[in-house]
Amino acid sequence: MKRILLKIIKYIYFFKAKCFFWLYGPYGVCDLIKTVPYPFIQPLLIKYGAKIGKNCVIDTSLQLHRPDRHLPFKNLTIGDSVYIGHNTIIDLTAEVKIDSYTALGAYCQIWTHTGDWTYNKDDEKEKINPVNIGKACIIYSGSIISQGVSIGNYVRVGAGSVVLKNINEYEFVAGIPAKVIKNRKF
Repeated sequence: MKRILLKIIKYIYFFKAKCFFWLYGPYGVCDLIKTVPYPFIQPLLIKYGAKIGKNCVIDTSLQLHRPDRHLPFKNLTIGDSVYIGHNTIIDLTAEVKIDSYTALGAYCQIWTHTGDWTYNKDDEKEKINPVNIGKACIIYSGSIISQGVSIGNYVRVGAGSVVLKNINEYEFVAGIPAKVIKNRKF
């Protein structure tokens, strides 16, 4: 009985996503993802273009920024056994790759674009670059990862850090901007 009820609820959310996409475009689906209960987040992400591995846990209130017009989440690739904490923001202007066994704490932010302009925006410039996060990394709560950053395997990023540069494998970084605290090679 419980399995049948879950299938019905999943169908309702898929129908709702289709309506939101038709009415409001890709941001409609993003708004729905923010409110969807945990078991239905991954199926919706996959339906709209994300590539997600097995045994992943994507917590509630996921916020997706700048989705693609036709296939909203095509720039999101997540490996196996990845954990993404609640209220995480992921910018999909460029590709975001999160490798297997990685965890992002609550309130983390991943940005693939930055903008710069003066008051009247006549000289608006935007940098767009992908973000790659390696295998078995832990990005602790409240960390911000800037556009164009590559994080090596087995890295730890301290809570509330702002990562502006690439991080080599096995490093522990923290701070604003994030600096190497120690190498954790074992």
